Amino acid sequence: MTNSEKKLEKIKRTLIAISIGLFLFSLGKKCYCTTNQCADSILVFLIGWLGLIFGGAALTWLANPFLIFTWILTNKNSKYALATSFVASLLSLSFLLFDNVIDNEAGHYNKIISYQLGYWLWLSSSVTMFLGNLVLRFNIIRNFS
Repeated sequence: MTNSEKKLEKIKRTLIAISIGLFLFSLGKKCYCTTNQCADSILVFLIGWLGLIFGGAALTWLANPFLIFTWILTNKNSKYALATSFVASLLSLSFLLFDNVIDNEAGHYNKIISYQLGYWLWLSSSVTMFLGNLVLRFNIIRNFS
């Protein structure tokens, strides 16, 4: 393994570790607040897929499987990791476009009034993978060596 390959492997491992760390840290925080309550990130992660039935802001939950696939694909040096990280980032960012979110089991919607640290950490996890995969895919780091 050449020095350049070792450097890229180290970047890959660091990138995945940072992204997973940001994601796990986000799960212990509030992710957004509505006029009714502030949502716990862990609960949104665990049961958010149920909201897919209703559509709307709940569709952004799909960023989670894309992010998990990105970690796996990046670890395997797959060329598809860049695409999945891009989709995860777009889905995560798209949450900012919604004014209302399902706020309870009954399917009632409430207005989103603020975004909390958990959301920004979750978003950062996806964006970190996207930017890191740009570096890995196009070997941008060699230009700075």
